[in-house]
Amino acid sequence: MEVERGVEKAGDRMLIRVPLDKVGQAGDLVQLMEKIYYLSDRITNVSRDEAALTIEYGGSDEEEVVRRLDALCASLAGRRKLPYRKVKDNRGDGRTAGHAQAQTGASSSRQPDSERSEGSGGSDRTERTEHSESAKEAHVLLEQALVRLLRSRAHAYGAALRRYPAMMPESVLQKSGYIRNFPQNVYAVGEFRHQFDTMQEIRARLEDNAPLHELLQPSGMYLQPCVCYHVYEERSGTRSGSPAGNGSGNGSGTAGAVSSGPQLALYSAYGPCFRHEHASRMDDSRLREFGMFEIVYIGGAQDVRDMRQKLLEDTWRLFGQLGLEGYVETASDPFFLPEDTDRRLFQLAAESKFELRFAPGGESASDYAVTSFNVCGDVLCKAFGITGEPAEYGDSGEAGETGETGKGVSLHSGCTAFGVDRWVQALAETHGYEAGSWPQLIREHL
Repeated sequence: MEVERGVEKAGDRMLIRVPLDKVGQAGDLVQLMEKIYYLSDRITNVSRDEAALTIEYGGSDEEEVVRRLDALCASLAGRRKLPYRKVKDNRGDGRTAGHAQAQTGASSSRQPDSERSEGSGGSDRTERTEHSESAKEAHVLLEQALVRLLRSRAHAYGAALRRYPAMMPESVLQKSGYIRNFPQNVYAVGEFRHQFDTMQEIRARLEDNAPLHELLQPSGMYLQPCVCYHVYEERSGTRSGSPAGNGSGNGSGTAGAVSSGPQLALYSAYGPCFRHEHASRMDDSRLREFGMFEIVYIGGAQDVRDMRQKLLEDTWRLFGQLGLEGYVETASDPFFLPEDTDRRLFQLAAESKFELRFAPGGESASDYAVTSFNVCGDVLCKAFGITGEPAEYGDSGEAGETGETGKGVSLHSGCTAFGVDRWVQALAETHGYEAGSWPQLIREHL
């Protein structure tokens, strides 16, 4: 399928316009726009209006980009549009803003740029500098308070607290399927060889202002794209049971009792995560390094789904208590290759992933996800060899297919992931940078 298009020059950029009725044959438009960025690292923006998609391109080989676009649209042709479904929405209902005012006892300290004096000269620069400094300090305080709040809630669910390193071995990312599914996101860690001649060569190159990257070799380690895979590696090759020192995640069962299913085990961890986002897509809500707080739950299929739903409902209530506006909808992971489109469709149809999105003031292109709620079936537990005793399932067989004799039954798992930086941004956008204007629940955890 060849895409009709127009190409025009706009300063040092090329504008490639593609009629919507042509790319519409490629299936889901949102998915297509995400993938267009990866046709070239010289693409600086992808936008749309009622008539066409516009691709802003900073290179000189626009015909190659157009050829790649033709191939991408052809690979997506005939696939169904992904069925996103909103399940919760508090925008414009008049309740959130009033609730936030009642919680804070103070008005927001935010001041729109349009209300600032444009002719104030040095005083305006001083105000902007002070505003920037207050924003930086507020980010630190909000992050600390939010993590404390999330940890206290995770503890109440019975989750064991963990702290993991920021790097992961390649073997973990291979077992999890992350590199296969999301190669666009990974950051590999390079290292200098521990050899004397290499050290001398580094010194010589530094003196000559020569590049050093040729001296790097792969370390076999990657910066973690998420925290949860550490939990699976910790549990790798183990059978069911809660982590030491942790209460039962579902509050059921007594010592010596016959179990009706595997005990739900919960873990929580917070740490920095790293994803190689396309440079043109980066903004305040899409970063290459960000904090993530995760709650992982491992057990029987129904218990995992029940815990996901409990966390969704509890988080939605917290979202409203903090005076934030948005919605929850079905979602899918950002699979990169066109042949993985059916996997995205399956995720949406099975409702295996929900996202809570901050969306002040109604529908907006600036909406962004702050939390995801995921059930993974038995896929990750199978990959990491995390099993339960067959006797725990009775005749239900709900936890997964039985493996080899004596190997146990693969458990199911789920994960709720909070993008801490995005929650911080949402709180600052809603309540400003002064602690006195923040919700009481946040101030209690400062």
